[in-house]
Amino acid sequence: MKKRTIAVVGGGAACTAFLAAYARQLSGDVAGAAADVIVFEPGKSFGPGIAYAEDADTALLNRPYSAMSVDYGDPGQFRRWLYRQTSARQAGDPEARHTPRSHFVSRTLFGHYLQDVFSQSREDLRLLGAQVTLVPSAVVDLAVEGGDTGGTVGAGGSDTYLLTTADGARFVADGVVLAIGAIAPSDVYGLNGSAGFVAQPYPLVSSLDEVDRSAEVLVLGAGLTAIDVAVVLTDAGQERRITLASRTGMIPDVRTDLGTGELPELLAGVRRLFARGTISLHSVHELLDATLRLSGTSMREALLPYTDSWSAPDLMRHRLENPLPGGLVQRCVAALTPFYSELWRALPEASRRLFLREHYRTYNCLRSPMPVTNAHRLLGLHEAGRLDFARGITHVKAAAGGGFTATFADGRTEHYDAVVNAVGRTNDTAAASASSLTSRLVRNGIFVSHPLGGIRVDPGTNQVRGSSGSVFPRLYVLGDLASGEHFHVSSMELVAGQAAKVAAQLVPASDRLLVGAVA
Repeated sequence: MKKRTIAVVGGGAACTAFLAAYARQLSGDVAGAAADVIVFEPGKSFGPGIAYAEDADTALLNRPYSAMSVDYGDPGQFRRWLYRQTSARQAGDPEARHTPRSHFVSRTLFGHYLQDVFSQSREDLRLLGAQVTLVPSAVVDLAVEGGDTGGTVGAGGSDTYLLTTADGARFVADGVVLAIGAIAPSDVYGLNGSAGFVAQPYPLVSSLDEVDRSAEVLVLGAGLTAIDVAVVLTDAGQERRITLASRTGMIPDVRTDLGTGELPELLAGVRRLFARGTISLHSVHELLDATLRLSGTSMREALLPYTDSWSAPDLMRHRLENPLPGGLVQRCVAALTPFYSELWRALPEASRRLFLREHYRTYNCLRSPMPVTNAHRLLGLHEAGRLDFARGITHVKAAAGGGFTATFADGRTEHYDAVVNAVGRTNDTAAASASSLTSRLVRNGIFVSHPLGGIRVDPGTNQVRGSSGSVFPRLYVLGDLASGEHFHVSSMELVAGQAAKVAAQLVPASDRLLVGAVA
């Protein structure tokens, strides 16, 4: 029997989670013909991807290390890896990574962990009979062989996939997992090619290296990426002045550790909503408010900095002095994580559009708060006159004599020497580069853009759904491209869950033999 092949497009965190899950699936309850795997990654290394590549130590994870893993069935995996590094250093191993005492470690350190998990999973798969081949090139095209590229192929089809890389090489696979991450940040003001414009900030150390040490820098955006940029820029240049500018001026909340245990009242309330069969934004809001009131606060109090448009410094001061309201609502938002996808699809489409338009920014600030370390750091920089926050930016253009001119809603204009694009990820397929794989697959009909972001997928399996409504057999996506169906899919926890679900489907039922059942 011909051996099957699985292609994984993208060699970052989502790919690593998939390989680890595939190895667990093969070794845990099946013994059979393991498919070979081909991983395509144009970056410098396999495992970390862009998000967790080698970078400045001050670019921190926004979650404590105890909440990070590629296997959320084993949530302490990254913690134990860190402890092993510390133990090895104490034993005199020069190769062991330095591990800081803070609960918020660097993104680079998590990238080192991902590299190790990737290598170990590759070895585990080899021992289980699956050869993992690494291809250091980008996939630029994907075609269905023996099927209708309009999406009419059936789930039981025998179609294969033809993948073409940037250097013209071609590969055939029986299944494909697209782990290509978020769509690159949009060039909102058309500044690409202008001297002094940084289009993609990660990795920060290399992208920001050419920004003059005494420059006035405009950072487009005020989210976690913008915060990373500000911290790295000010570390590397004592004379730099930074402005974080966005339309709304909203910054991420300040993370508060109030425990990570379940909230039984909240979870019971969610189950009651599903049992009733009708879910609205109002009913979810009421449930959250009732849960907060049991703990002595309310949605009104917890969201006050956002609903009343407080300045960024005022929000940080308030959260650092009085963490309870913000911490409790953050905990509620996190507790709802297992229900996101089902809640999202249960809402009427008009309500989902309303949420994205009017409430998503606030939700995202609560779902992805900044570490306390960074809040203290930003406040210190602001009070020292080195960091400003500006809202209402309307336009930026390259100035004739060099640098850039920014215009704001109040009519003022400001001059900056450099601009860093930190607007963050997008799930709008229309914003993808015309030369990207995403755009190509939308044009050829394999991808169908979802009106709420990303592409059409089957919510139960993460299989790509074509224009006819049918799914492509053994063609899956992980991460942001599935956000239209699942709402929030970019956190490591949710990506790892998707990876485990896809890995389970890629072990055919015919291969599911009980271990030891055959002599």
